[in-house]
Amino acid sequence: MKTQCPCVARHKGYFYIKIYFSIDKTKITCYNKLSHLRQFRRRISAVNILDKYPVLKNTVIFKDANAQSISVYINDNSCCLRKYSAGEEICSPKNTDHRIGIILDGTATISSADGTKNVLIRTVSRGAVFGISGIYSEQESFPSLISAKNECSVLFISRLAFCSLIENDISAMKALVSYLGNRILYLNKKIHSFTAGSAERRLSLFLADNESDGVYCADVSMVALADMLDIGRASLYRAFDKLEAEGFIQKKEKTILLKNKEGMLEKYFS
Repeated sequence: MKTQCPCVARHKGYFYIKIYFSIDKTKITCYNKLSHLRQFRRRISAVNILDKYPVLKNTVIFKDANAQSISVYINDNSCCLRKYSAGEEICSPKNTDHRIGIILDGTATISSADGTKNVLIRTVSRGAVFGISGIYSEQESFPSLISAKNECSVLFISRLAFCSLIENDISAMKALVSYLGNRILYLNKKIHSFTAGSAERRLSLFLADNESDGVYCADVSMVALADMLDIGRASLYRAFDKLEAEGFIQKKEKTILLKNKEGMLEKYFS
């Protein structure tokens, strides 16, 4: 006597998996459609990874990527979650394992790491992505020092997984090219500002890069900030006074409120 019994039905109309048991006295044979099972697992993985880390949907690279592609390459086997306390080092030139990081919660600072002094480059928060340039670079070590400014959660994605996604998803590839192009333009503007700009120009760019929700909380002294911007301390104070008089910022001790960030950048970078 032979009996067929379907064990798993279709999943949202995309495909179906059936496991048939052929019973002939004491002989039992199980036929499993492995390819469909793999697809099912990948779909479940896609749901899980995007549900577990919804911030991925809004990041510069992943927001345009196909969910199916993400499910294939970005999963619990290719990424890991790390939590950091305030002041704890996230990445530094000591790291040679190239991978990208996505900040899920909290804020981190990115500083230069030239061996003599660490100059604050910018502050990043939820949804920020770092490490992309190192993925395709021949440089062995990580180029910057990244530290947690407060309690911070970071999702790391392996180099192999990220490259596989980019190579197999045209939307993700276009997003990557656009991101790198914008970074080049931004860095060119920043170099020009710091080499040929006024104190107000340099300060306005620094504040715009390091504010969070319209507020910059200074975690360095005025002497250190003047050194970062390569201007005199007196020039820095005058720049603060001018930006405040123009209505672009409001300064209270170590907290600077950016009242009109767009207007400030338009005046000093148009």
